[in-house]
Amino acid sequence: MLVRRWLDAAGIKDPVLRECYTVCARAALRERGGVGWVGTLAAPPERRAHAAAMTMVILEADDRVDTGPPEARLRRLDEWIDAWYAALESGGSSDPVLHAAAHACSTVFDSPPRALMEECFAALRRSWEATEFATYEDWQTWATGSSGASAVLIMSTWDALGEAGQVGEGIVRGYGDAFQMVDCLADLSEDLREGQLYLPLEDLDRFGVRREDLEAGRWTAATRELIAFEVARITSGLPALLDSTRQHPWLHRYAPAFDTLTRALCSAVLAAGPSILRCVAVPPTGPMVQAGLGLWRAALAG
Repeated sequence: MLVRRWLDAAGIKDPVLRECYTVCARAALRERGGVGWVGTLAAPPERRAHAAAMTMVILEADDRVDTGPPEARLRRLDEWIDAWYAALESGGSSDPVLHAAAHACSTVFDSPPRALMEECFAALRRSWEATEFATYEDWQTWATGSSGASAVLIMSTWDALGEAGQVGEGIVRGYGDAFQMVDCLADLSEDLREGQLYLPLEDLDRFGVRREDLEAGRWTAATRELIAFEVARITSGLPALLDSTRQHPWLHRYAPAFDTLTRALCSAVLAAGPSILRCVAVPPTGPMVQAGLGLWRAALAG
């Protein structure tokens, strides 16, 4: 019902397009608290279908890097990227996600979102090649260039970003980077199974944590201190980020929800304890609902 309302608000009447956008919106909303869910709710009603379509292009690309036989992942990513550009060139595709996203680019978005997509594709390739980071600064640099969350949030708030320009985009990217880094902590067990470790090696040395212990799922007091340290370092930057939005009323409406989402995931990482070495840390429903309502209200107010 809600998706139909968003399609009506966007003026999308073609039955094929409506079905393709519906596929995108439902997929984006499926993972509560994930970047697709956040990005879709952050967009104003008349742009939610478009935001969902663009988001799903990124998430489908990410899925190709994260799943399937390792030796085939980069090939599958390249095939998806080629199909994306072909859809842009022709104005459509037999794939519902690409068909809807091509329509979104031709009717709502222009070159900057396309540049964001290229940035995401390049970052996905780097994320496959990067298996560990020596320093915290290396991790931060990777997060800044790899955050699909930033691209999604920028496109979701596209209509309003003109007011704040590059400053506003920088703030949105700040939240995206924070979300990307805490997401690495939440996904620690999955990444370790893929042979990837995003925690800085200098921090492992500082706390006396061995990579082989993490890979074996051995939880120690040192591991607990390491995770708490990384979470604290991420959350320590949130107050200044929130304060920086006060000069931009439209963005300040979104900021509390972005802050709540990031802190909820941080809390889930800490609460997971030893299980974080076995499964993904998932935030509780309450804060997610609170943040979702905050995004919803901010989009309507904007």
